Amino acid sequence: MRIAIIVGANNISINVAKTLMDKYEIVIVDSNDEACSRAFKALKSSALVYRGDPGSEDVLSEVGIDKAELFLALSDDDELNHRACSIAVGKGVPIIIARVNNKSNEDLFRELNITSMINVEDLVTSAIEAILTKRVAESIFTDPSTNLSFVIIRVDEKSQIIGKQISYIVDNYEVAVPYVITSGRTIKPSGDYVVEGNDELVIVGPSASINKLIKELSTE
Repeated sequence: MRIAIIVGANNISINVAKTLMDKYEIVIVDSNDEACSRAFKALKSSALVYRGDPGSEDVLSEVGIDKAELFLALSDDDELNHRACSIAVGKGVPIIIARVNNKSNEDLFRELNITSMINVEDLVTSAIEAILTKRVAESIFTDPSTNLSFVIIRVDEKSQIIGKQISYIVDNYEVAVPYVITSGRTIKPSGDYVVEGNDELVIVGPSASINKLIKELSTE
C-alpha cells in the first residue's frame, strides 16, 4: 500500500489519518511523547505512530520517506513544517502539503514549490465570514462569467435598513432589487418601497457590492 507521512500528532493529523487510512499506510511522526500516545490510542493499529524529530532527515528516512507518495506537514510549528517539507522535496515525494500557521510565512513555503499550502488564518477567517453570511443570506449564486451575484437577504427585525427605501439600497450599494418577499407575497417594489422587518430582498449585482452589503448587515 502507498505510504503517507504526517508531521505532527495533533487532532488535525489524527482526523486526516482516519480519512486516508483506507488508501494509504499512515505514518505519524512527532517528538512529543504525550502527543504520540494520544494519537496511538486514537488510531490503534490503523497507523504507525513514530516518536522522533520530524525535522530530521534520518528520522524521516527511517519511516520510509523514500517510498512515500504523500507528505503532510500538519504541526502547529511553521519552522518544523518548513524543515520537514524541505526534506520531502529533496526526497522527491510527489505530493507535499503544508499547514501554514502564520500567514507571513507563506512565501517561505511557496519558495519550496510544494503541492499546496493550507493557511490556518485564512481558514478561520473564511469560517467566521461564512457564519456571519449565513445569518443574513438565505441563498447566494454567483455567475463566474459575469461576476454577478444573486442573493436573498433576510431583514432582521433590528436591521439598519428597516425604514429605508429600496432606492437607498440601490443607490448606496449599486445593486438591483427586482423582488421583495413580504407577508408571504412576492412583489416588484418601486424605489419608494419602505423595507420592513422580516422582509426578504431578492438582490442582484456585482459580487463585490453584494458582499459589501452582506458584510455590513452581518456586523450590526
